[in-house]
Amino acid sequence: MQYKLGVIGDPIEHSLSPKIHNIFSKQTNINIDYQAYHVLEDNLDSFIKDFFSNGGDGLNITLPHKINCLRFANNKSSRVNLIGAANTLHSNGSGEIFAESTDGVGLVNDLKDKCVISSANILILGAGGSALSIIPSLDACKPRNIILDNRSKDKLARVIEKFSDSKKIYSRILNLESFNEEIDLVINATSIGFSGSFSWNRELKINNETVFYDLSYSKDDLQTPFLKWGSQRAEKNFDGFGMLIQQAAASFELWTGVAPETKITKSDLLNV
Repeated sequence: MQYKLGVIGDPIEHSLSPKIHNIFSKQTNINIDYQAYHVLEDNLDSFIKDFFSNGGDGLNITLPHKINCLRFANNKSSRVNLIGAANTLHSNGSGEIFAESTDGVGLVNDLKDKCVISSANILILGAGGSALSIIPSLDACKPRNIILDNRSKDKLARVIEKFSDSKKIYSRILNLESFNEEIDLVINATSIGFSGSFSWNRELKINNETVFYDLSYSKDDLQTPFLKWGSQRAEKNFDGFGMLIQQAAASFELWTGVAPETKITKSDLLNV
């Protein structure tokens, strides 16, 4: 049996997903055909319908399709229902499509080797889709508090209200302005710094043990702008490469039923 898989987005040329999943395929001896597909918003409907009607088993979804892909799902996970977006679609073989989000699981699985999540004060910078996708999985680890900050205060208020009103979120979701304790983990869920240096408009209450984690990653050994900024404030700094591998592994397991090994390095991918 060969699994028909792929990743869609616009743009898509930068995606490392085909290399990652082909490594998983070799590890597990599971035969896959995993392709990257450049799909424009206008073509999203026809592409997803054709892909699954022609024997497709699963898709990873990247920007800008994580929200609009949901209209093709017959069933959604509780995480997807809460955050309103998905990064993985799966066909169960009977014509129905299941939507899941593996970003938060991928982050948590990577963080488990780097810091303690339970009882931690976790600050997330940003209130966009990236922040929303990780809050439920962080919440499941029972942190002490989840604190949010964002440059757009209206957007920040809407996100805090959304999760505070949810009966599926058990942590306190707080605005940084009203929080005075020290932060144990700072997660960058913004795109600030992609085209220059990173800066934030508020001083953070941290110590030398505070962990800085960037959901973004570089394709070399250089630090992201956020981590350059964080390394001036604390010693423990990690980019999102581990999360990239872990979220891909969660998708692979959803499609095939087999959990792959996740000990993959940047050099493994860049030299594949």
